[in-house]
Amino acid sequence: MAMNILTPQQLNQKAPAVFATEPDTQVSERYGFVPTIEVVDALQNEGWYPVRALQTNVRDPERQSIARHMIRFRQDPDRQISVGDAVAELVLTNSHDRTSAYQLDLGLFRLVCSNGMVTPTSDLGGIRVRHGKHVVESILEGSLNLQAQTPRIAESVEAFRSTLVSNQESQLFARAALALRYGEDWQTQSPVEPEALLQARRREDAEPSLWKLFNRVQENLIKGGLSGRSVSGRATKTRAIASVSEDVRLNRALWQLTGEFLELKDQSTLKTTPLVQDARQMASLI
Repeated sequence: MAMNILTPQQLNQKAPAVFATEPDTQVSERYGFVPTIEVVDALQNEGWYPVRALQTNVRDPERQSIARHMIRFRQDPDRQISVGDAVAELVLTNSHDRTSAYQLDLGLFRLVCSNGMVTPTSDLGGIRVRHGKHVVESILEGSLNLQAQTPRIAESVEAFRSTLVSNQESQLFARAALALRYGEDWQTQSPVEPEALLQARRREDAEPSLWKLFNRVQENLIKGGLSGRSVSGRATKTRAIASVSEDVRLNRALWQLTGEFLELKDQSTLKTTPLVQDARQMASLI
């Protein structure tokens, strides 16, 4: 498939912290500053090209150059690894303000909806690299390790695609997803009901498989735009996830939730517990 590789100008517009020339003034002398653009260039030299970028909004203009940012990389069309109706990506996150190390995750880009996911490849998530002089080498090594995990992710996707879910099970999944997004008090904090997360934005996503259920819920939570009511009762719409850390956190949690959901369904556990109670239990698994 064709893809739009971000130019340096576009990358700077979407995530200026990628081009930071120095870290936060509060970091210690032991902090080994490596500009994110050096990692971007190294990955690009290995055939991974930046296709999307996001940066957390900060109120202080002076902190724009050190804020947390995320870049998604994809291989050229001839080398792209297909995973169901998605292709594999690498997801790099970083900041220069001491709030995070370099983090590299395996991601999926779903073609039909232009929607990106982050898939944990182990109990610990992706590859974490502390700021220091060996960042670039460690990231490149990590990219090879993550790429080798793609077949295992493909197996999970196939299991999700082949698993049918009932309307009641879909409701349970949506309740657990709202608990992940808004916390245990989601019933008072969420502006929307679980049914809103189950809406299909395209006809082909309405099929009752666990894969399509996951995609509907993930897309509706990440992209927002769902009509609902605020805590005070006013009409409102849910907001898109604009925070880099929340984007990655919620994506990882939803993926793990889907795996736990499949395991519980295989054990027939889902049928023996009230929906609200089980949603809280499933949310606590993440």
